Amino acid sequence: MKFEQLVRYTLEYGNQLRYYHWQTNSFAQHEALGKFYESITGILDGLVETWSGRLGNIKVDQGSVELVDYTDVETVIESAEALRDAYEEFSKTISYDDIKDQIDDMITSINQTIYLLKLK
Repeated sequence: MKFEQLVRYTLEYGNQLRYYHWQTNSFAQHEALGKFYESITGILDGLVETWSGRLGNIKVDQGSVELVDYTDVETVIESAEALRDAYEEFSKTISYDDIKDQIDDMITSINQTIYLLKLK
């Protein structure tokens, strides 16, 4: 996956995450998803700015975003795990420490949220 594709994936995921945040009936999940949304959008902003400063501005493919309704927490966890996997795979292709550090921050945020969502 190219960086621009990862950025688009994360932007789309952030929109989906905000939608889940609004739809859940669990206060704990609502709080965890809200904090996760804020975390990944902040980390992504810093990551794109760092990338752009080092390697030049990016151009993300345009397209529509399809949101799906919240069904259960397991689906949310699976989607977070897929995002984490994408960042872990992309991290293997990067040699710049400043960019890798921000990717690690994203993975940390994802893992913390998965933990919080698994609490009963």
